[in-house]
Amino acid sequence: MRSVLHNFYLKEIFTEELIRNQINHTRPVIIFGPFNEIINDRLMRDKPDKFVNCVVHTTRPRRDNEISGRDYYFVPSREQMEEDIQNHLFIEAGEYKGNLYGTSMQAVKEVSESGKHCVLDVSGHAIKRLTVAGLYPIAIFVKPPDVKWIYDNAGTDANEESAQKLYEKTVKTEQMFLDLFT
Repeated sequence: MRSVLHNFYLKEIFTEELIRNQINHTRPVIIFGPFNEIINDRLMRDKPDKFVNCVVHTTRPRRDNEISGRDYYFVPSREQMEEDIQNHLFIEAGEYKGNLYGTSMQAVKEVSESGKHCVLDVSGHAIKRLTVAGLYPIAIFVKPPDVKWIYDNAGTDANEESAQKLYEKTVKTEQMFLDLFT
């Protein structure tokens, strides 16, 4: 009797209902790995009809040549953007030189609804936030085979120590978010 009950409880714990979601928009793309910026740039350069960045929000003052909605979305006050961050309107946000910058859910949705893939350079934590928002990102992890490969392909700025650190960071990212990669 004990094993029957034990098996019943295990079955209850490990049984999960899988639901196939109907996706009616173009999904955002997140590339992870040490050379993700190069891959992102090539996607947008080679296929601009399919891959684009979204417009980032900032509290920084607008410069003369900048247009709101094209270069940035200029948020009127730091307090407003902080409130929006607290209300989970942003996938990610951070501070640079005293100004806030962030990628909003709405900006990603606008790109997706235009029929293009929004290329994002965000942390692995953003995958869950995008999924909860119904945007279901395509999250791709590109892992170099070894430290030597990073060293050989990183250009003139690389040394063995920096290549090793980058490889270790890559392995850590893989371990933390492996279950979320597409």
